[in-house]
Amino acid sequence: MNITNSHPATNAEWDEIWKNCDHATYFHSREWAEIWQEYTKVSEQPYQYEPLIVSFSDGKRTLLPISSYANRNGEQKEYIASPAGTFGGWISVNELTVKHYRLLISLLKERYRPLLWRMNPYNEMELRATPPDVKPETTSVLALTGNFEDIFRRWSKGHKAAVNQARKAGVLIKQAESLDEWRGYYEVYCDSIRRWGETATMRYPWKIFEVMQNCHSSNIKLWIALKNNNLIAGALCFYAKCHAVYWHGAALDEYFSLRPVNLLLYEAIKDAHSAGFKWFDFNPSGHLEGVRAFKKSFGTVEKLCPAVVLKPVVNLRQKIRKTVGSALYRVRNNFSNAIHNIVPQNHS
Repeated sequence: MNITNSHPATNAEWDEIWKNCDHATYFHSREWAEIWQEYTKVSEQPYQYEPLIVSFSDGKRTLLPISSYANRNGEQKEYIASPAGTFGGWISVNELTVKHYRLLISLLKERYRPLLWRMNPYNEMELRATPPDVKPETTSVLALTGNFEDIFRRWSKGHKAAVNQARKAGVLIKQAESLDEWRGYYEVYCDSIRRWGETATMRYPWKIFEVMQNCHSSNIKLWIALKNNNLIAGALCFYAKCHAVYWHGAALDEYFSLRPVNLLLYEAIKDAHSAGFKWFDFNPSGHLEGVRAFKKSFGTVEKLCPAVVLKPVVNLRQKIRKTVGSALYRVRNNFSNAIHNIVPQNHS
């Protein structure tokens, strides 16, 4: 078996494959790539999505939703499997084997370097073909099988009590509808950034949320918690065919005692279960063990999502050019310094 053809994917091809792929996440969608292309278009490193359709000799095909940007020197293109370090890799309506994925990984190594790629935890064949020297990471996932009452029953006593506490305190949960509600959530996020200080792993400006809100997409839901009509917490979730993910959240610390986040997640998870999604993903926790423990108390399991970094290939000619260039620079610099020390300087 071999790769017989590859070509840039059309919008229609991308949307059709993404919509029908069981292991696709929102991060594989054209919508996600377009959000980041719009968000970064006036930055020093604008993103450009470059989706690729790959066909095999057995008649199967797959799509790679990859994006690129120029490095800070503007000298080389760098690739990301999905923006913001989210799940990337191939999506397909065909059932692919390890052989297919090994061919695809070879294609990546050939064509897309340097590349940052977080592997898809819902694509088992992709994980089985994992290249060596990956950074092992996991994401916290709640399976939405069975009755919701059984899922809720597996939560910790603390979470279940917090949901009831928030209800008794009069906390109301709804989906954000207006731009003002999105702005209100962003203000809550800014307050959280202030509280987190140096421990914040990422700081997003208003622009990224504005772009998302302007999509008016059914695949994006901003859940907000209100107390006396004041927005006190929020949870931003994304949706694909079988996968729902909690991507971003924030809350005002003065309302922590009301436990709004627990009720937010209860409603978001219940909604995902009712809509027929298979997984509710809390996303990777990185080095934040307290965050990981919080997610585990919802009954989550850890799924592998290794991070792959393909470094650029530097051929022998490039190495020689770089070495000689550095040597000539040192010689020229030393010579210039020597002349400077010998020839009297004119201070007029």
